[in-house]
Amino acid sequence: MDDVRATYLRFPGWTQHFWTWQTGRALPGQRPLIRHTWASYLALTLTWFLLGLTVSTLAVALMFPFWYLALLAGWLLTVHGERVMVLVIAHQALHRRFSGSRRWDGFWGEAVTVLSMFHTFGDFEAEHFHNHHRREVFATPVDPPVQNLVELGFRPGMSREKLWRRAWFVFFSPMFYWTGFVGRLRSNLRSRGWRIPAAALWAGWWLSLPFWLPHGTLVLLLALVVPVILFAQLSALLDRLGEHEWLAPRDPALGHRFYTAANTSARYCGSPVPARGAGVPAWFGWTAATLCYHLPSRLLVVVGDLPSHDHHHRYPATPEWTTAAYARQRDIDTGPEGPAYREVWGMGAAVDRMFRSLAQREENLGDAASHR
Repeated sequence: MDDVRATYLRFPGWTQHFWTWQTGRALPGQRPLIRHTWASYLALTLTWFLLGLTVSTLAVALMFPFWYLALLAGWLLTVHGERVMVLVIAHQALHRRFSGSRRWDGFWGEAVTVLSMFHTFGDFEAEHFHNHHRREVFATPVDPPVQNLVELGFRPGMSREKLWRRAWFVFFSPMFYWTGFVGRLRSNLRSRGWRIPAAALWAGWWLSLPFWLPHGTLVLLLALVVPVILFAQLSALLDRLGEHEWLAPRDPALGHRFYTAANTSARYCGSPVPARGAGVPAWFGWTAATLCYHLPSRLLVVVGDLPSHDHHHRYPATPEWTTAAYARQRDIDTGPEGPAYREVWGMGAAVDRMFRSLAQREENLGDAASHR
């Protein structure tokens, strides 16, 4: 593959850290411009999430001129904050690499999953840490993400075209969103300790809005249900579809330490920058793709350190999760310990790669059925 990130060097040097964030890929030898602590990362994420909820709420309640544009901005901030809370903060907390304290990691992992109305931190930990990261489970029929995708109708042996048709069907399926919501609700109803009153208080606040806030019912639907329940559910599915090449065979040559490398690629949000002298149509197409496809993908689906998810699976205990793109590139620069890294450019391309791989697999899910 050509070095797509190198084409961004056509832009001035002072812009390169932005392109590193937006694409998710660092340049050779590049060092982080900002190094967040866990506290600053948490504060910034909570700010985006709560600001998004506030903007959406005020937009719908006040109905000022062009309120719907403010609502769109609120949705963007809310979904971005929600996905970062779950996929970065709670994720690092269950790996015991968020704050450095097991107690505080447990607290913040629980807190952000309450705010995002997600499954309990304990259920998330059981699925991801105790199952997905186990060598004998990862990307096999008994891996919880694989079982979830099979239940949604993404079955091995289906053609690439049928898998894409199935994806579009699920994207617009009310049952998909209802099932996801019920799963969250059941998880919270099984919870223990302080999470029960915390979740009840947070949900109760939103359910009270129709009784005292102007357009309260519409606020409940548009400011909370749409971004936190529906859009977040869609984002989670898009992430899962491109996260790994599920059910792809292991490569014995990779050994026990790097067993995930055969099924995992980095997912970058960008496309080759037009060459100098390229015409207006080329630049218009690239700009449109960046603003309307790659940037939304980065903000809403492949958030936080997810572009470098392959680096996370190689080094799940790394403390450099806030600068994962740079850590991954440094590993490449110094000569990776394990096999060469792989990458795919474009969220849709990552999903398509998984579909092409899944189409080559045989449907043999008996083990999965026996483990449900």
